[in-house]
Amino acid sequence: MLCDTKITYINRSLNKDMPKIFIFSANELPSFNALQNGIAWKVIESIGQDSMSTFTYPVKTEIFATWEQGINQTKSLTCLPGKRYTVTEKNSGIVLIENGNAVKGDEIELTNEIKVQNGVSAYLSKNDKVLISKKIVAYGQKATFKLKPKLYWGIASEIQTSHAISSAVLDSDSFFEQNLENVSAAKVVLTGNAKEGYSFFIEEQE
Repeated sequence: MLCDTKITYINRSLNKDMPKIFIFSANELPSFNALQNGIAWKVIESIGQDSMSTFTYPVKTEIFATWEQGINQTKSLTCLPGKRYTVTEKNSGIVLIENGNAVKGDEIELTNEIKVQNGVSAYLSKNDKVLISKKIVAYGQKATFKLKPKLYWGIASEIQTSHAISSAVLDSDSFFEQNLENVSAAKVVLTGNAKEGYSFFIEEQE
């Protein structure tokens, strides 16, 4: 069962550099590479020792598309696994519509039926923040997304919400995996120091 998850981040580390914590999701397909394709869905900063930050990771996911380098964007639609969505042109102009079923029941598809320079870009978002994307979907092609109830945590010196992880200054290339299946609330703690290194762990969940 999937449900909205309330997550509390607590900094119990001795990191005096006030690290930026970033959280992202993965497209669970073999072609997805977190360092190349990941997007910082949320960035937590300025949380000092023993301070905390709370946010909600919602079940609701939305899909939208952009074209002409992001200048133009379709309306966002609530999307579900097993459904296909299509960028098409109606009498009123370019729109995004639900358009039948995806090939696989656990995947979300976005197909492109419009001819525009450089194709369209496809995005999934939660809480109005980009979760994962495919930058170029050519005419007649599709983007396929497969989400699992998981989040990944990392530490960076420089990173911005909704920006590619590849553009960030990362403190490590390894990430902590958090499984959210059947979890309604969880506390994620950062511990460690410069000598021993830093790590995340789940302190409690329900």
